[in-house]
Amino acid sequence: MKDLMYLTWLSILPGLSADRKLELMRTFGSARGVFEAPADTLKEMFAKNGILSSNASALKRLLRKDAEGAQRCLQQAKKTGAAVIPMDSGAYPSSLQTIKDPPLVLFALGDVSLLQTRCIAVVGTRRASPYGRWAAAEIARKVSLAGVTVVSGMAEGIDTAAHEGCLQADGKTIAVFGTGVDICFPKSNARLYEEIRQKGLLLSEYPFGERGYAMNFPERNRIISGLSESCIVAEGAVKSGSLITAGLAAEQGRGVFALPGNVNQPGSAGTNLLISEGVPPIYSLDHLLHILGLEGLPAEQRTDLSEHEKALMRHILNCGSSSKQYICETCSIGAQEASMLLTCLELKGLVRLEGSQVFVL
Repeated sequence: MKDLMYLTWLSILPGLSADRKLELMRTFGSARGVFEAPADTLKEMFAKNGILSSNASALKRLLRKDAEGAQRCLQQAKKTGAAVIPMDSGAYPSSLQTIKDPPLVLFALGDVSLLQTRCIAVVGTRRASPYGRWAAAEIARKVSLAGVTVVSGMAEGIDTAAHEGCLQADGKTIAVFGTGVDICFPKSNARLYEEIRQKGLLLSEYPFGERGYAMNFPERNRIISGLSESCIVAEGAVKSGSLITAGLAAEQGRGVFALPGNVNQPGSAGTNLLISEGVPPIYSLDHLLHILGLEGLPAEQRTDLSEHEKALMRHILNCGSSSKQYICETCSIGAQEASMLLTCLELKGLVRLEGSQVFVL
């Protein structure tokens, strides 16, 4: 527990980037080693690296050795039921461990198992057009129906549409915050915040109670891209956070894709610029599934299906088109259970029901 306290102390210490904190840990062996390091040694290291003048306030905080904030943070996590995930934990996402500046600690509310699933980011402008919102929601819906977790930042506009599109398809989504995980930002997304907490995952590297400082949001974007194997920019201006995320994704070796937009809309200028610079465009939703390798994903490999749904889907695939009565007889299940499972499969886009007949899509 003490090691977690020291790691949390270093993780939430303001004024130093994640890669600087990692450098300190490598030098002193651990976060505890940093905490217990002699003041003269820390001063010498900062001076030697030429960061003393620009990080004087951070050095003062290091030398203060004040772990009360970390202790409060861990107590608040316990009180709210949040998970505290250090970077050496098995629950920490392996995808984040490959980036140059992974967060030392993650705070999470919801289903932490989603950190081990296949993820794709859908990002874009807060000032989204009706088309952009529709596209983001539909992209997220299609991706989630293929069993992939959708990652975004729960901002207004494209992010909100992506989360909602995913949830409407009964999919899984992760919202990465630039605030403490206990802070709903923006407040207008209070309903969405609670729904993601119940059905998905809320995630942050910032301490409980931390409000949204402007620098936090571009900083958290590296987590959105780092969690994801690909980043889809649905809509964004030339100077926007979504293009920062796209740039980070490219640096991290992730795939980047952009949705072409109206040349008369400033909100599409960024995505059109990305395409002009060589980012693959999304021509259609089917094309997107194809380039992401999600086209024709076998139903039994989809992570959004229950075991009963997978078993029934395998049976239907073996039989081709079938009837509800035949399914009940051959699967030894009641009519009510069969109807419920078939309705779920229809909502997930796998079958079509016409009267008593069942058709595979």
